[in-house]
Amino acid sequence: MFQKKRSKGSGIGLGLMLILSSSALFGQELKLLKPYTSCHFSDELQIVKIDPLAPGITERAVDTADGVRHIEMTAGLRIMFAYPTTDFYANIKVESLPENRYAELKKWLIANYDYILSGSKDDKANNSLQSPLDNFDIRGIDRSKLEGGVLGLYLAFDDQAHVATTIYLLNQEPYARKFQTVEQYQQLRDAFLKTYLACVRTNQQLQSLAEKK
Repeated sequence: MFQKKRSKGSGIGLGLMLILSSSALFGQELKLLKPYTSCHFSDELQIVKIDPLAPGITERAVDTADGVRHIEMTAGLRIMFAYPTTDFYANIKVESLPENRYAELKKWLIANYDYILSGSKDDKANNSLQSPLDNFDIRGIDRSKLEGGVLGLYLAFDDQAHVATTIYLLNQEPYARKFQTVEQYQQLRDAFLKTYLACVRTNQQLQSLAEKK
């Protein structure tokens, strides 16, 4: 479906420790991404791991109907979310794109999304999703059954900040996940998207106020 394998979450139940590279959030190139790295969820969901791009990585390839495209990045983070005593719930890639190429790269990311959607009968676009959501241009795909490593793929664009966020909603073994039915998955998904993106907006506002002092 989404060409993404789920990550094993062994050890999460022992503590849900936040793992963060010591210098990941202090470079100027990651300034725009800081608001994505902290958020409170009322249902105990937590950010449990944050990784920056590996040294030397400045682009990634995506498939489209017109061939492979290369997405250039000026900074990037992978952010993992989990509930206590469960495997990973979400894997998010937050990427700062070059301002002078943002429109072009956004178009290619949407083309990749469309390519994935057209490639499987088990994937359905979430037509009930309201976009923009907190001023994010957002679209998403979900599996119709709780099968496979990834159940949902969502793209959220912050056009003003030139940031693209790719959200993978992950499946787990039934005994190690927060949801047991498609309906429960959808409820958690909707709450997660609304809470997280609203949180990012709040963090951006707080960051802007702090910089003005």
